[in-house]
Amino acid sequence: MAELPFYVPVGNECRLFELAYIHHLPLLLKGPTGCGKTRFVAHMAARLSRPLFTVSCHDDLTAADLTGRYLLKGGDTVWADGPLTQAVRQGGICYLDEVVEARKDVTVVLHPLTDDRRILPLERTGEILEATDDFMLVVSYNPGYQNVLKQLKPSTRQRFIAIEFDFPPPDIETGVVARESGLEMEKARSLVVLA
Repeated sequence: MAELPFYVPVGNECRLFELAYIHHLPLLLKGPTGCGKTRFVAHMAARLSRPLFTVSCHDDLTAADLTGRYLLKGGDTVWADGPLTQAVRQGGICYLDEVVEARKDVTVVLHPLTDDRRILPLERTGEILEATDDFMLVVSYNPGYQNVLKQLKPSTRQRFIAIEFDFPPPDIETGVVARESGLEMEKARSLVVLA
């Protein structure tokens, strides 16, 4: 078995993630930039032996970027699955980092995957994909760190189980900084105090 991505739990977040996965519930991770949300998802995907499809959301991200599109290949037009569709088909974990940065059509395409139907309608192909038991949708955002106009709509937010993240306590953060940077503990401690 490959080594798990390094992550130090600071509460019951690993157990909550596992329970959401077992019960097919979408997960929302809230917290400031750099507090460990992305590493946590990578750690949990490896722990659950699931492929991880990570998408960094931005203003130009469209629903087609997630679901897929037709491409020209050798004179033929072929369908190419996007990362969300790949995760649904393969039973992977799709992680949408900073989901509020994406265009509104992105959150709309997520809705049928986040309720009891757990389906992904692909309008361009006419397919309706049913999520496998191994599929999980995880999104993150930084409340208070983004533009006030860019908040998750309540109709979207209420579809997710939420886990609140913050920076770990200084003693844990010092160990993380030392391990990840290769610095001696004392220098790592100084950096943590400055932050």
